[in-house]
Amino acid sequence: MRRGDTGPVRRLLVLLAAAVLAAVAGCTGGTDAVDQTAGSEFRFVAGTGKGEVIPVPDRRAAPAVTAPLLGGAGSFDLSALRGKVVVLNFWAHWCGPCRVESPEFQAAYQATRAAGVEFVGVNTQDPDPDEARGFVARNKITFPNAYDPSGKVTLRFRGFRANGFPYTIVIDRQGRVAAVYPTPLLRGDIEAVVTRLAAER
Repeated sequence: MRRGDTGPVRRLLVLLAAAVLAAVAGCTGGTDAVDQTAGSEFRFVAGTGKGEVIPVPDRRAAPAVTAPLLGGAGSFDLSALRGKVVVLNFWAHWCGPCRVESPEFQAAYQATRAAGVEFVGVNTQDPDPDEARGFVARNKITFPNAYDPSGKVTLRFRGFRANGFPYTIVIDRQGRVAAVYPTPLLRGDIEAVVTRLAAER
């Protein structure tokens, strides 16, 4: 490198800064994350703010989704839950924020299921189902979890989702996407939203 030529040093510092930011962000993509599952089309996806829902006229129908359940007993069919508010929580066992969020969702599930709310976890990017089952057991999760190691369910929602884990998609009683949260949520965050949606008729 010639004396006074700081170009390579500057580029190295930029790369190091990007790596630090990625490490701080963990496995969540934030509210405006690049969707990298849409083939060659990269686009920014604006998530719904915490506590907010998509206005009814702007909601789009959720795609048809089926997947085997993580325990191997039966399968998950989203269309069978029409008439209920459905919370789809996408997670992976290696995701740190998912470990914090899962017990919160379990508590919200127990508090709202009688009101017509169904929680379904979607385990994705976990090639070893034993790791995923261990995660469910350690966190005492009792709501069903679909097993999606190849990301097929994720791809079905590529028009709605944000990059990273965990992220949550909430579907209203009419089968429309009512909220997209590309960030970890606490019990109060998700419980307030599903209670509001369950009251819609």
